[in-house]
Amino acid sequence: MQVEAGRDLALVNTGTDVAELVLLQGAPLREPVAQYGPFVMNTQEEIMQAMTDFRRTQFGGWPWDSHAPVHGSAPRRFARYPGATEDEVPST
Repeated sequence: MQVEAGRDLALVNTGTDVAELVLLQGAPLREPVAQYGPFVMNTQEEIMQAMTDFRRTQFGGWPWDSHAPVHGSAPRRFARYPGATEDEVPST
């Protein structure tokens, strides 16, 4: 469906559950788009390269011992400043 900015659009929820809508607007890219999973590139060859890079490095790797999305209860910076050798710990 195409939505035009200057025209009203009626949305009707015919169910009993609450529905949410995210409406995004953008200008046409006017270039080829290839998509596979989370990867979006211009060509299938670029998609294959991105998948290869991800499998090899996970886009930079994961430096922690656990794949869990938490890193302890101590508040710290996620990244270090350039040249730093230790994590910065905020003062309490």
